[in-house]
Amino acid sequence: MREEAGWDMEKVPEWIDASLAGERPTWVAELGGETVGMVSLELVDRDPEVANGNDVAAVTSLSVLSSAARRGIGRALTVFAEEQARARGVHVLTLNTRPTNAAALALYRGLGYRRWKQQERSWGLAVFLRKTLGPAART
Repeated sequence: MREEAGWDMEKVPEWIDASLAGERPTWVAELGGETVGMVSLELVDRDPEVANGNDVAAVTSLSVLSSAARRGIGRALTVFAEEQARARGVHVLTLNTRPTNAAALALYRGLGYRRWKQQERSWGLAVFLRKTLGPAART
């Protein structure tokens, strides 16, 4: 998935270690037994406005294989990450994408995220969005 998305493949082992240590929980989506999507929750970032290890966290590594696109998987993974963040006491969730990724920007706006800044990242210019999380849904 990361290769298809054009992301830093050399960082994968570090991210797997962080996920296993509970520092960067990661979840996958499956269709018919095949992994088709993933999302992570970054609890700490070098920029505390993005994730501060307390009440601000970031949705990261949201990816869906092109063969599974347009089925609501990206939306479902984002909503799931929001639920996981709430359960960890997160009040503000952030995320970022390329300014040219119109599909991602539309998805995030539709889920209530609002643009708040642009910043250079290791992979280029990022548009940052954030959302204040409401209380967890009661079942």
